[in-house]
Amino acid sequence: DDVPPSVDVSASFRGSLADSFLIVHHRDDEASRAVLKESFIVVPDVRQEVAKSTELEEHSLPKGLPTPDQVAKVEKIIKLASGQTTQDHPVCSECMKLVVAEVQKLVDSQQADNRVYMEAHARLQEQLGLFAGEMGEALQAEISDLEAEERQLQAKLEALAREEEELEKALKEQQIIEDNLALEEESLWAAYADYQLDLETVEDDSAATASAIKYATSELNRLQKTHLLNDMFHITDQGPFGTISKFRMGRLPDHPVPWEEINAAWGQACLLLDALVRKCNIPLPCKLLPKGSFSAIQVKSEVFPLHNKDGGFTGFFTNRTYDTAMTHFLLCMDTLTKYLQRDSSVTKLPYKIEGDKVGGYSIQFMFSQPDRWTKALKFMLADLKWMVAFVESRDRTGPRGSVQR
Repeated sequence: DDVPPSVDVSASFRGSLADSFLIVHHRDDEASRAVLKESFIVVPDVRQEVAKSTELEEHSLPKGLPTPDQVAKVEKIIKLASGQTTQDHPVCSECMKLVVAEVQKLVDSQQADNRVYMEAHARLQEQLGLFAGEMGEALQAEISDLEAEERQLQAKLEALAREEEELEKALKEQQIIEDNLALEEESLWAAYADYQLDLETVEDDSAATASAIKYATSELNRLQKTHLLNDMFHITDQGPFGTISKFRMGRLPDHPVPWEEINAAWGQACLLLDALVRKCNIPLPCKLLPKGSFSAIQVKSEVFPLHNKDGGFTGFFTNRTYDTAMTHFLLCMDTLTKYLQRDSSVTKLPYKIEGDKVGGYSIQFMFSQPDRWTKALKFMLADLKWMVAFVESRDRTGPRGSVQR
């Protein structure tokens, strides 16, 4: 293909066929003639080369396949023939035939591809012709509608993109708010835990306080039901004698009670009456001096003993002061009774007190018979026990009445 039409190819063959060669000129004639004078390739006899190559590789290659040298030569010749070099090269006729054959194969392949492309182009033209007219206009209108819809969708997409951007911005703001709320919630839970702990502590304290109040209330009820003075100063009788805290009061010829026991009984009676007077908080015409077995009563500046003993000549004077002390003791009991009589009531003392007598029996020891004196002391203790019961019942239920003589 690179040989110019004006070149005479037959002039390139010289001598016999075995020694002949073909000079392939370059497109540039002037440059080709200049290069031809100095460089050319002489291709030796192909038969000799083929014979040598056949002898070397006939044992290693299958029959009908060219040798590697032949393939390399053909590639070199095709390169020279395709104009990829700037120099002219002489080529033998057999090589030229191989080149022509290869080129013809390429031409045939390209022509076949060209026919396929032309047929496809014809079919496309035919199909395009079918869409001419109303169908083409409908398709064009549909295309226009689709383009308009595409523009609308694009605008909507842009609006959605802007909305998405705004939503992302709002989402970030909400995320910040959520983080702040999470911190606040954590703080609130911590405060709640502290409050719960304080509440449990308060509930425990409240439960302990309620338990203490319940216990105190039960103890108060028990104590209110308890006759304290009656339990401390237990008054009863033992045969002809009245007793207080198990100490007998009085003397009989057949039962000579020791004066120590009688004095101890007077000490208990004086202490009990003093407790009742203090409980009612009333003034007395005389002062009680509870001192156990040596108790006494003070009238103004004089002190009269509420204790006695066996005596000889001095016993007369001792008995007089003893009788005076016992008479003033009854006077204190009468004063307490009148205080309890402030409210009208049907309650009465078991034994009426009048001066130095109780239940009609004188309490004086000096001028009374032992049995009458012993009975007067017994009646006195009975009245004293009645006063204790009345005062304690009044403290539990409030004033409901008084004692009448």
